[in-house]
Amino acid sequence: MPTDLRMTRRIFLSVAAGAGLLSRAGAKPIGNHRRYRAHATVTLFSIPVVSKSDVGSGYILIEDEGVPADTIAIQFGAGSWPESARGLNRLGFIREEVTEKSSGEPAECAYFAFMTTSPEKSLDQAKKALNASGDTIPYAAAEALGRNGRFVSRLNRISFPSRLTWRDCPQLIEMVRGAVAAGAPAERVEKTLPANESAPATFLYAVRKAILNPAAVTTGSLVYNGKEFELRTTKQAEAGGTIRLNATLRECSTGRETPFKVWYKAGAEHLPPLRFEYQARSFLRLTFEFDPVSSNDASDSPVGVTLADLTFKDKETL
Repeated sequence: MPTDLRMTRRIFLSVAAGAGLLSRAGAKPIGNHRRYRAHATVTLFSIPVVSKSDVGSGYILIEDEGVPADTIAIQFGAGSWPESARGLNRLGFIREEVTEKSSGEPAECAYFAFMTTSPEKSLDQAKKALNASGDTIPYAAAEALGRNGRFVSRLNRISFPSRLTWRDCPQLIEMVRGAVAAGAPAERVEKTLPANESAPATFLYAVRKAILNPAAVTTGSLVYNGKEFELRTTKQAEAGGTIRLNATLRECSTGRETPFKVWYKAGAEHLPPLRFEYQARSFLRLTFEFDPVSSNDASDSPVGVTLADLTFKDKETL
């Protein structure tokens, strides 16, 4: 494997450190950030059956300090409050960093992510999962790097105590880093990109580019965990100067489509959105609503978001 594409533990730890979760909880965010209240709706044949508010929370941070002008760094984290979600303990986090060419196309990309994994495919299986709490919960931790026309990613399968929840995200990221650094088994994928492509787009980056694009209809491509996806979006104006982005993410190899929606204010496309929702399972829709109160109070955040310095300075050693 070419030296410049070797996914080393050093780059993984650097990307993870850039996530900012290693700082103390309640640190002042650096960048455009918003926090969200999470609501869940159980659906049957796409018809809402029952809804519950405030089952969890989340945040988005678009970093504007500690990264160079040609680099976009975005964080998204969210999780459930088990005491408000009938004991359901689910959480996830991702941080992406993309350096652009002068043309606006990606020159380099990297991401670090982890999330709880669950096998439930139906409402009946989900009900059984609520009553089957074990001592550990399985997680998937993903890392990737793209540059010089190549892309490599690794996916680690690990487990942590079920007592750890979204509120323990700073501790969990330390544990994820430790498990990967210790050599946890990983599934590895390496891809050669098209001749005119230095690095692929990443998910959050691709969604942000679609929002910033003034076109009413957009189509783009991205790579996640070695899989190629197509992102199609349309925009629709709503009352009060709000724009709704209707998006569909299609996995190219299987044709599987995942629809989601994002609401944002016209003229404030550079800010995190006001609302977003997606169908997490065939029977479960999650909605995240901007919470201005908690967004103005850093003391109640479950994770710190102070930045570490990550600007691809390690690329010479990859």
